[in-house]
Amino acid sequence: MKAPLRPQSSGACFAAIVANTWATSVHINVAYDGSALDPAAFTYIPSIGANGVVNYVPYDPVAGVPPGQVAILFLSRYSEGGSVIDCPKPAALGIETGFSGTGIGKAFRITTDFPVTAYQMVPFNGGPAAVTSATLLLPTSAWGTNYIAINAYKAIPDPPPPANPIGGYPSLVVLAKENSTKVTLLPKTTVIGGPDVAAASAGMPVTYTLNAGQFLQITQPAELTGSPLESDKPVGVFGASTCMRVPTTQSDCDSAQQQLPPVGALGSEYVAVRHKNRTAMDEQGRWRLVGIVDGTTLTWSPAKPPNAPTSIGFGEVVEFEDPGPLVVRAQDKDHPFYLGAYMTGGSQFGNIGDPEWHNVISPDHYLRRYVFFAEPSFPETSLVVIRSRNKLSKSFAPVNLKCLGELVGWQSAGADYEWVRVDLVTGDFIPVGGCSHGTHEMWSDGPFGVTIWGWGTTQMTLRNSYSLSAGIGYRLMNQ
Repeated sequence: MKAPLRPQSSGACFAAIVANTWATSVHINVAYDGSALDPAAFTYIPSIGANGVVNYVPYDPVAGVPPGQVAILFLSRYSEGGSVIDCPKPAALGIETGFSGTGIGKAFRITTDFPVTAYQMVPFNGGPAAVTSATLLLPTSAWGTNYIAINAYKAIPDPPPPANPIGGYPSLVVLAKENSTKVTLLPKTTVIGGPDVAAASAGMPVTYTLNAGQFLQITQPAELTGSPLESDKPVGVFGASTCMRVPTTQSDCDSAQQQLPPVGALGSEYVAVRHKNRTAMDEQGRWRLVGIVDGTTLTWSPAKPPNAPTSIGFGEVVEFEDPGPLVVRAQDKDHPFYLGAYMTGGSQFGNIGDPEWHNVISPDHYLRRYVFFAEPSFPETSLVVIRSRNKLSKSFAPVNLKCLGELVGWQSAGADYEWVRVDLVTGDFIPVGGCSHGTHEMWSDGPFGVTIWGWGTTQMTLRNSYSLSAGIGYRLMNQ
């Protein structure tokens, strides 16, 4: 599902990335609008040459994706009038598969013969594009029927008439995998509506019907964050923004997207470690909490940040700043909540980076092995790695990054977690140690989490960034 972008970015290169964490090859099938597509025509296995140039090897549908490798699927790129950079290779479809505003769209369906980790990015190769966003994708087996709507962020205040609206609006997307899927939203604010999407009043439930492969997109100035959403069949739900300013008083804006976990998979404990400093100036991390259950009590370590709450209720949204690291937990697993992390605009950091958002992954979802791809058009790419203490041995297992070896320099985050930041590429596309862009593997005997951050530092890549989680060990954690 191509995430909503500003109209100025129409036609942007839309790509999916499939990572094979198995010891055997994985084979890919793709469909759009009910019709099968030939993955060999638009899928590539990337590798990074000695000169830093990406080599795109055509995907062999018989051989599949080798173990420990990724495949990049260039899904759509409509170049007629498109203002952003092309896909590195021809896309499956030469049409725009996303849209601005509110309406009903069509999604791609990707299937594999073994479970994989998958992401989507728009635009791919978008370091110079200034509007890049990405998200980890949840498999359809992890979709649910009970969600809390979460937009990426607040709208950019529009200028007074007669000036044109900026169009930096929050968006909510609901994707169906089965025909006649009924989705009921209880909006906290008015739903303006659009083509084939009924308007609705705040506090009044509204039901929409979707068929397999269709998605409902609601893009409007008023956030729907905190609104309950239910369906009679499993759906995928995404929060997004066409272009957000974080905070809204800054001049920089960037698009954002994240696939949201259903309520049953939300955590009751999170470890919050922000991205590294973009300059020599220490940064204040920015975070947003969304309450899921009334009477949720929050405990903070090492201390409660200023403006952070000690409790949160159903649908309540609280934003606060703190450099971290932080550990925040509720009283039990029956009181889950949501935590999102942000990068602020780059204007006060020499225009390095831009607004970005990602879901903070609960330690209950950490994995022991990851295969992921660092997008090569961003001159600065780093990782945030968090590991959990073994509850029996009370020790921390070593974590290895294939290009670097065992990670060192760990720092404490409360009593049960440690964290470290790792540079892959820095400055002007300068590799760090034996690392660079491209495909990476990480492993450990204990659970750990990985967040990828990329941003621009050169003249052609300023005011741009992306982040995503490298993977998730999905499981239900509450009722």
